[in-house]
Amino acid sequence: MSDDGIFLPTYEGCIICGQKRVNPSSMNLRLHTTPDGVEVEFKPEAVHEGYRNIVHGGVLCALLDETIGWAVAVQRRKYFVTAELNVRFLRPLAVGTPVTVRGRAVEHQSRYSVAEGEVVDREGNVYAKGSGKFFVMPDEKAWDVHGYLTFREGDLDFL
Repeated sequence: MSDDGIFLPTYEGCIICGQKRVNPSSMNLRLHTTPDGVEVEFKPEAVHEGYRNIVHGGVLCALLDETIGWAVAVQRRKYFVTAELNVRFLRPLAVGTPVTVRGRAVEHQSRYSVAEGEVVDREGNVYAKGSGKFFVMPDEKAWDVHGYLTFREGDLDFL
């Protein structure tokens, strides 16, 4: 992938990449490209708990969905919608543990793509793995989405 280390655009209302002034619940994260796909750094806080001191599985699902979905978008230079998401939880993630969420495209067909990813800490411990199927967004909808994304200087723009 030639776009190594380039940040992706954001949607200010997004729970993952949004701005706190627009969505106070947003994690305010910035995804970026890697040679293999897309990743984001995440350090969970108490607001991400399910059980005491354990990150809620839904938070990890949302992070995997965002990361692996963007991985196919970056590789195919199109916007996608999630059709299917499968997540396997391997161990509980404690609040305060910094992790990297990685996504990579693994298969492309004309109407959809398949991607996979994982949530991993600095020592290589894997907390969750995910895979998904993503359908190409119709052009009209893609242009609508593209119009409300925020592109900072140097962000990847492919439409």
